Amino acid sequence: MTKEDLVNCIWEKMNVSKKESAEIVEQILLNIKDVLQSGDKLKIGGFGVFEVRERKARLGRNPKTGEAAEIKSGHTIKFKPGKTLRQQVADGQ
Repeated sequence: MTKEDLVNCIWEKMNVSKKESAEIVEQILLNIKDVLQSGDKLKIGGFGVFEVRERKARLGRNPKTGEAAEIKSGHTIKFKPGKTLRQQVADGQ
């Protein structure tokens, strides 16, 4: 599913214009980005938790050459699905 598909789903299911549904999707995504950039957790009940985690520097390997390469430390986003979402995906719903 793409961002445009998500806009179309909101447009079809809610009584709003397509422009308004695009603005809704854009605002939600901007809010998610802002929360994660500030380092806070984003908890969405029944869906899951987005969290920024620090990734430590480590030694890895170049898959093409097998040569050792240093992987720098940094930040990454972790998503942990909620129990309800996990069950629905497992059940194929």
